[in-house]
Amino acid sequence: MSKNEVTLENAKIWAKKWQTENPKHCKAFLMPAIDLIETLLEMNVLVKQEDGNYSLQNVESSGVRAYMAIDQEVEEGFGEKLLLVGTKVDCKDIHRDIIEDEKPSGCDNSDVDTAVNKLNGSGVFDFTSPCPSDCDINSPLSNS
Repeated sequence: MSKNEVTLENAKIWAKKWQTENPKHCKAFLMPAIDLIETLLEMNVLVKQEDGNYSLQNVESSGVRAYMAIDQEVEEGFGEKLLLVGTKVDCKDIHRDIIEDEKPSGCDNSDVDTAVNKLNGSGVFDFTSPCPSDCDINSPLSNS
C-alpha cells in the first residue's frame, strides 16, 4: 500500500458519510490529467528536458492544495468546483500557495517567491466536471 493510500473499506465509509450528510452537494470531481500536469509544470515539479522527456524535481518541498468553490452562475445542476493550486514549502515549513497576488514569503532566496514571480496566469486550476453529472455509477464509492 502506498504512503497515503486508504483501504477501500475506509473510502466507502467516508464517501457514504459525505454523500449521506450532503445530498445536495457534489459526490466527486473528475480531474483531467492535463490539469494535474499543468499544475506540476507550473510548480517546477515536472520539468521538460531538452530531449522532450520530463523529469521530476522538488517533489519533497511541493504539494497541491484543493479549494472548494461554488460558481453562482450555474443555474442548473451543481456549481461546485474544485480549485487546485500548487504549493511550495517556505523557510517556516509552511506550504504556501503559488498563485497570483500571494504575499511575499519573507524568506531569503524563497522558492515560493520565485515560483510566484514566474507565473504565467493566475496559478489556479478549475476542475469543472462534478459528479453528478459526470459520475461513474458503477463505482463502489458512488452510493447512487
